[in-house]
Amino acid sequence: MPVTFRWSTPVCLLVFILVVAAIQLSLTYPLDADTAYHAAVGRLISQHGILYSFPWTPYSWFADHYADKELIFHLLFVPFALMGISWTTAAQIIGTVAGATVLVTMFLILRAEKVYAPWLWALIPLTASFEFLYRFALVRPFLFSISLAFVVLWSAVRERLTLLAVVSALYPWSYVAWHLPVILVAIVETARWVSVGCLRWKPMAVSIAGITTGLLLHPNTLNLIRLTWIEIVGVLFRSSWGKESGFEQGIELSPTTIDIWTHCLLLTVIMLAIATIIAWRNRKKDVVTLVFVLSALSFGVLTVKSYKFVEYFVPLSVVAFALAMRHRPWRFLPIIVVLMSVVYTVTLNADYIVAMTRRQDDMPTASAEFLRRTIPKGVLVFSPEWIFTGTLMMALPELRFVVALNPRYFYEKDPDMYRLWFRLTHEPPPDTANLIRQRFNTRYVLCLNNEGNRSFMSTLSQTLGVQAFILENDWVLFDIGGSGSSRSVYE
Repeated sequence: MPVTFRWSTPVCLLVFILVVAAIQLSLTYPLDADTAYHAAVGRLISQHGILYSFPWTPYSWFADHYADKELIFHLLFVPFALMGISWTTAAQIIGTVAGATVLVTMFLILRAEKVYAPWLWALIPLTASFEFLYRFALVRPFLFSISLAFVVLWSAVRERLTLLAVVSALYPWSYVAWHLPVILVAIVETARWVSVGCLRWKPMAVSIAGITTGLLLHPNTLNLIRLTWIEIVGVLFRSSWGKESGFEQGIELSPTTIDIWTHCLLLTVIMLAIATIIAWRNRKKDVVTLVFVLSALSFGVLTVKSYKFVEYFVPLSVVAFALAMRHRPWRFLPIIVVLMSVVYTVTLNADYIVAMTRRQDDMPTASAEFLRRTIPKGVLVFSPEWIFTGTLMMALPELRFVVALNPRYFYEKDPDMYRLWFRLTHEPPPDTANLIRQRFNTRYVLCLNNEGNRSFMSTLSQTLGVQAFILENDWVLFDIGGSGSSRSVYE
């Protein structure tokens, strides 16, 4: 018996939840350390209420100018923290909700635009690109931003102004790029001008009014505005795209490699190319398809510079292709695309897919217990591992850390101390241990035993009076005020 239109939405919602839950449950551990940071902030909110400062990383700009750029996402972790549920389990549940929201949003837009088999098209981004599948499996705030971006585009082009206002107001509470609705509405109006030769002023005005309302209601308004400037100008333009010396950013901000384009994005590029041709030919009578094509092309350009933007590029391209093909009588097209994309993705990325499901714990329980027994409460810990700040905060909640989340925040707080930290961790002088003791006022150093830290660890190990403990999963603790020995700790 076919599913009726009345029941299609709840049935599809159930399917989407099951699919995303299966992805999350297949992971042995969250795929990146950012998830631990978001869980840590949620735990801190459960203990202290809404945060206005961040003393746990005293050398960060956040310490005195805290701005929660993803407050809604962090609030989702609060109930789990209060109930004592493990943060990894909480992450799986929240990841399922966030991921299902993305799929449901695509489904509803495609159904509203009368695309055949919208539920199947909504699933295709998961099969069309391994990079999108990987980023989709990350429990990160950008998942909600993807959904909001889709709603902004559709509500602006269809002039659903109330919906546009609400979604725009949610952005400052959901994502650091809270200005994104303005850019998306500008794309919509560009497409409208190309299509029918006119512009609408109300969507832009409504979007700006919504964003302004969201900003004014945010508990960290002024700091959030300043933080966004740091993120755009400092992190993205200077540190990442400008290759400013003395800064290391996450790999996701690196340019997209040829291997990623051929092994993960080729099918997406082909779909977008076809959609672009059809949308341009039909631009006078189909502005919706043109909107999604121009949006996908815009994020495609950004993807060239930073591969993290595949999280927008892939689903926008798939939706643009589905919209472009909706008037063709090819009922089996979505099934054909699914089969082709599964073969393409699995054939070229099978090893990476398996590796996703076998990630090890960043901080094993035995190591965390040893560190809690060894390092006194409230002590400041020196570390070169800024990416793992969240991991350390979850494992060692009663400590503080010199490393300042994103290194740019460290620089904004104190440029001189940042340059010292960078020099000590990258080109350590012989008196590194003494400089850490005197300038950072700490005796404990915690870092990963990897190639990037080889020189730093070697310098500390060769210093008289430094004691090293080798823990599980390649963590090394240095007591630079100790007795001068080294031993392994496996408990």
